[in-house]
Amino acid sequence: MSKGFLWIAQNNKNTDYVKISVHLCKSIKKRCTINNVCLITDQPELVPSGIFDKVVKLHHDDSAADEWKMSNEWKVFKYSPFTHTIKLEADMLFTKNTDWWWNFLCRHDMVFSYHCRDYQDNLVKNSPYRKMFGRNILPDVYNGLHYFRRSRYAEHFYRLCERITKNWQYVRDNILINCHDRYPTTDVVYALANKMQDPLEQNKIDYEWFKFIHGKPQINQVAPGRSLYNYVSPYIVDDEIYLGGYLVNRIWHYNDKNIMEKINVRIF
Repeated sequence: MSKGFLWIAQNNKNTDYVKISVHLCKSIKKRCTINNVCLITDQPELVPSGIFDKVVKLHHDDSAADEWKMSNEWKVFKYSPFTHTIKLEADMLFTKNTDWWWNFLCRHDMVFSYHCRDYQDNLVKNSPYRKMFGRNILPDVYNGLHYFRRSRYAEHFYRLCERITKNWQYVRDNILINCHDRYPTTDVVYALANKMQDPLEQNKIDYEWFKFIHGKPQINQVAPGRSLYNYVSPYIVDDEIYLGGYLVNRIWHYNDKNIMEKINVRIF
């Protein structure tokens, strides 16, 4: 029985997701003893050796023509080398040990991360970025922190994700209300597949600890166009990350993709 972390890293003209994946992997290796990591990428030649336990080449890129590359996310079930998988996103950092999580997660076929937290660790249920979720009565799930085990239930979920993704224009225009997304965003795909598979939420598992701190500005009461980095002034003391003076005790999903270069000059 294998356990591990997995995510997809595809670079675009603005962000080197392979590079920031190295930061995430190192934070997992540093904090956790259960720390197998698999990276899925269409450019394995860019991945430095000796960092990841397994690098899987994405052979067919469904996002080849897209700038925001999310149309391959449904493939994580197929590509995962683990029996038990925690799916993440590249722009995250671990701040604490999560070995004990597996004792709870392994009891279930799937566990979703519902809602997120701001930098003060307040629960955010009504994200200003998710008004469409409310209009469509979609569950407030995040693909950036998601557990699945190799099971028929999880396989069915990802088949739904595949069908939604591959038929996005029809889904957007005929199933969702007032959705104007040109490309399928993974969180919307996950939420719709979740609702289709479990409409009455009979299988809902909502662990308080299975949530991350989100770095988007408005989630953290920062006005649109303002810099969250300047507002919360992140820094590191004794290998601990602080945001706005608050010690970070969860996974941090940052928004500024250059945050590591900035935060490293604030190590005390």
